[in-house]
Amino acid sequence: MQELAAKIAEAHGYPVDMVMRSAYARAGAEGKPVEVVIAEWAGEEVPAGAASVPAAEPATPTPVADAAPADPGGEVADAGPVVEVLEPLAEAAPVSEPEPEPVKSPGLPRWLVAAFVIIPALALLYGMTGPNGPDCGTAGQLAIDPATGVAENCDGTAYGFEVVNFFTIGRDIYDNGLGSRGAACASCHGSAGGGGTGPAFTGGAIVEVFSQCVDHVEWVAIGSNDWPDATYGDTAKPVLGSGAAMPGYPDLTPEELASVVLYERVAFGGEDFGTAQGACGLTDEAVEAAG
Repeated sequence: MQELAAKIAEAHGYPVDMVMRSAYARAGAEGKPVEVVIAEWAGEEVPAGAASVPAAEPATPTPVADAAPADPGGEVADAGPVVEVLEPLAEAAPVSEPEPEPVKSPGLPRWLVAAFVIIPALALLYGMTGPNGPDCGTAGQLAIDPATGVAENCDGTAYGFEVVNFFTIGRDIYDNGLGSRGAACASCHGSAGGGGTGPAFTGGAIVEVFSQCVDHVEWVAIGSNDWPDATYGDTAKPVLGSGAAMPGYPDLTPEELASVVLYERVAFGGEDFGTAQGACGLTDEAVEAAG
């Protein structure tokens, strides 16, 4: 059989294994022995007894070629069962996951935002209206030398010495008085200098009436009852005008009188602290601090 298969292969230009494979396929399809199929293709006599032998597959099947060989008699050989070739599945497109929504920041609490605005505003306001202005430390007691960076008192003396704060002395007299030596000024002129039974000091009114600190001090010391003229101040206000009489404070020391006048002129009249301090004859008397 192999010789016949080789003869067929040589005659038609096919490989021997292709001829054998086709013969087995034809034999299986027609129910004939493979020897009969080979003999018929080669034009040889069918071997005796071959018709009763069923076709058997070879132990190791030969791979099928792309096309089956043509039948020597002109028919196309059966190439066996059709093998379905599975194409590789197309790569699935990557599934895009939805982007997570951005997490919103809770932001700052409203009270904290308000604090960022209010606190600097209050600091600026204090710096503009404080007795020492924005150029010195708390209540005029501390400054930093811009050349050396050393802390010092506002009058230039070395820090560590107690400074007499006339502004604070004047504020205490204005708000609380000094017992039997005179009632509080705030009782008539208001705690904020806005006036009451006495005239108002705010909006520069007190400085307008008394452009000179010495005249202001004299008026506070004498009062309206003992004032020698019919008018007082630069605006010639009537001594016995509307409102309560102005009591005199002759029992206050010159330093106390100058201090309360300093407070009124700076806190309510808007006069510069340094200017008022010099005009009222007050100097920072430094004494060595205890301890």
